[in-house]
Amino acid sequence: MVEQPAIAASRNSRRRTRTRSALLRAAQEILAEGGDAHVSVQALTDRADVAFGSLYNHFESKHDLFDAAIADAFEQYVAWRDAHTPGGTDAVTRFATNVRLTGRLASLRPDLAHILTHPLAVSAERPAGIAARLSHDLLAALHEIRADIPATSDDHHITVIAAAGAIAAVLRAAAHLDPPDQARLADHLTRDLLRMIGASEALITDLLATACPPPR
Repeated sequence: MVEQPAIAASRNSRRRTRTRSALLRAAQEILAEGGDAHVSVQALTDRADVAFGSLYNHFESKHDLFDAAIADAFEQYVAWRDAHTPGGTDAVTRFATNVRLTGRLASLRPDLAHILTHPLAVSAERPAGIAARLSHDLLAALHEIRADIPATSDDHHITVIAAAGAIAAVLRAAAHLDPPDQARLADHLTRDLLRMIGASEALITDLLATACPPPR
C-alpha cells in the first residue's frame, strides 16, 4: 500500500524534529563538559547518533548549532525559573525570587548552569543572557519601588549596569561553591540588589525569609 502524502510528510517532520533535538542535546552535553565549537562534526553527530550530513540539514555551521544549543538552554532556564514563581507575583518579589534561584542554579540545575556559565554563553557578542534577563526583572522592580523616577533616568541605567555585573560575577563564583555557600552568596546578592533599588529592610527580611526554591 502506498503511503499517503500527508502521513509521509508528518513522519518526515517528526524525524527532522528528533534529529534536531538530538543535535542540540549533543552540543549541550559538550558545553556542559567544558568543550566548545572546536569539536569535530563527526564527534557531534556520533554523540547525537545521527548521520554525518544531518547537521547541515538543520544548521549552517557548528557555530550556529552551539548558538542554538545555548539559546535552548536559556529558554529552559527561564521556564524552570518561572515555574517557581506564582502567577501574579509583584515585580519586587519576582525579582528577588529569580535572583535567589539563579544564584542557586549550580546546585538546583547543574545541567543548565554548566552551559549558561560557559565562555561561549557569556561572550561579549551575546547580548541575551542570564544577567541581561535579570536586569530586565530588576528594572521592573525598580519602577515599582521608585515610581517617581522616570524610566529613562540615568540612575536607572547605571543601577541596571551595576546589577548585571554583580549577577554575572556571582554566577561564576557560585559554580565552584557547595550548595549551602551558593545559597548564602545568592541571598547576599539579593539583599544588596534590593537595597540598591530602595527596598525597605522589612521587605528585604520578609523576602529572604521565604524558602528557596519556594514551595509549589
